[in-house]
Amino acid sequence: MILGFYFILCFFLMIFQTTVLANLPVNAYDLLAPFVVYLAIYQGPRKALPVILFFGLMMDGLSGGIFGVYLTVYLWMYVGVRCAIQFLHVGNTILLPMLIIMGIFFECLVLAFCAVVLSPSTWPAEVVFSVLASQMTWAIFTGPLLVILFLSGQRFVERTRKKMVADANGSRDQ
Repeated sequence: MILGFYFILCFFLMIFQTTVLANLPVNAYDLLAPFVVYLAIYQGPRKALPVILFFGLMMDGLSGGIFGVYLTVYLWMYVGVRCAIQFLHVGNTILLPMLIIMGIFFECLVLAFCAVVLSPSTWPAEVVFSVLASQMTWAIFTGPLLVILFLSGQRFVERTRKKMVADANGSRDQ
């Protein structure tokens, strides 16, 4: 049931990102990056990797860029956060925003590097830095809020699942 929630949530994030955020005059970051950080902190590989693989491939298909870039970034982001939380206290209130910012910064650097390498003309550094700064600012304020929403959605799904199991066991006993 939780995997169904993750798939529905990721589809919603992708649709929102490609329809609403693409038409706003802001440099918004990839909304799946905080979700990957959330999966790395709160879920093990058994539940997280199928979601990351599927939506990494979907983002690669939608982006029109180099195939495999998003998948690679998501996998390395997951591995990096999993390694980091072995040494850091997960309950720290400063840690979550920092992990989200570092994940989005990593993704932005990889995507900017790919764009600069494949571009036929040179990119001014001011453009790259302004876009990066704008995305980091958005990440500071909205990334932790997204993770809080992901956590509350997960808790709701878990409560609903427990209630359904209890109701099924109760009706079986009668």
